[in-house]
Amino acid sequence: MSLIEFELKEVRKLCENVIEQSTLISCEESIIRVDIAQTASRRLTICLRYPKEDYPSQSLLIELKSKTLNDKILENLTKTLEDHCKGNLIGKPQILPLLKFLSKTLNENPLCICYDEVVALKQLCVGTQSEIKLKQKKTCVGLNARAEKYYFKLDAFIPSDYPHSRPEWTSFESNFPDMLTRYLNGQAKEIVRRCIEPPLRQVKDAPSFTVRPSLEKAFSFIIKATHEFHSELCHVCKKKCLPKNPEDIVTDENDDLYVERVFCGHIYHSGCLKKYFSEPPFPEGGKVCLADKKHARPDGLGSNMSKLKGNNSTQKKEIKGCGQRLMHDKWALDPKKAEQRWAHKKARARELEEVEDFFK
Repeated sequence: MSLIEFELKEVRKLCENVIEQSTLISCEESIIRVDIAQTASRRLTICLRYPKEDYPSQSLLIELKSKTLNDKILENLTKTLEDHCKGNLIGKPQILPLLKFLSKTLNENPLCICYDEVVALKQLCVGTQSEIKLKQKKTCVGLNARAEKYYFKLDAFIPSDYPHSRPEWTSFESNFPDMLTRYLNGQAKEIVRRCIEPPLRQVKDAPSFTVRPSLEKAFSFIIKATHEFHSELCHVCKKKCLPKNPEDIVTDENDDLYVERVFCGHIYHSGCLKKYFSEPPFPEGGKVCLADKKHARPDGLGSNMSKLKGNNSTQKKEIKGCGQRLMHDKWALDPKKAEQRWAHKKARARELEEVEDFFK
């Protein structure tokens, strides 16, 4: 019995017992094909061929295929297997040791299932203080979104059946005001939920729901919002909302410099917002946000485009500025009541002036 015949016999006998989550599809001298499915997302097929001559003095020919893993991952993994084969297996049977090495490599790199997203996030961080870190042993992707002295740090655990299950926050911290920290954290989790769960109300003629990767969408939102919040101007007084030093953040809600976030996502000084709500004009539909552009939104509606429905078509029209109605729980008056209060205040001021003039 030749070495190749003996090796093939051993592969048929031991492969599925020695290599976890493996299925031997073909084991012939022309091709050895094995499927490895460690998780729903971490699965591939390896095809091995013997060299035309001088085996095992020459290494096996290796080809990897996968419907779930990125082509770049497969290319790098193929090169790693070839280097391992040439460096450690020359002169002896190679198939089972190579399959063991492949299985071990996949287990030690669980984050390969989100390779595309990590690459895109690292590209987004280029030229900024933000950074992405991979923690393979903990199966976590770390985000450190920074803008000057402000930061939002987060570790997300990636489950084995991602993207069908949501990433879980294992830790997070921030030196933004508590209100903005809750907003960033909450909206990032909402982005993840929308990628995993179908909407409760199906829109007519909308395409059927499919699960989508959520890591890049959630982290991109945090990075963009972090960069915008730290430098955002109050759209009334045109001064920075947040102080340069996070230690100087105003925490008293009654202070005029306390930062409030309105429904559309923009931030204002509390005193400026109160003044803007209480002074004319009072348009019938309510006042609109004064920002010159839309804020980063978890629903993806961050562009300044709105749809106008015509008789037979839907047209897009560019909106100047944010364009959304200004809403906040503290100032929930309708325009008519706000105008009445303002008129009453002015009338009262005139009465006081008349009394002062009378006594002079």
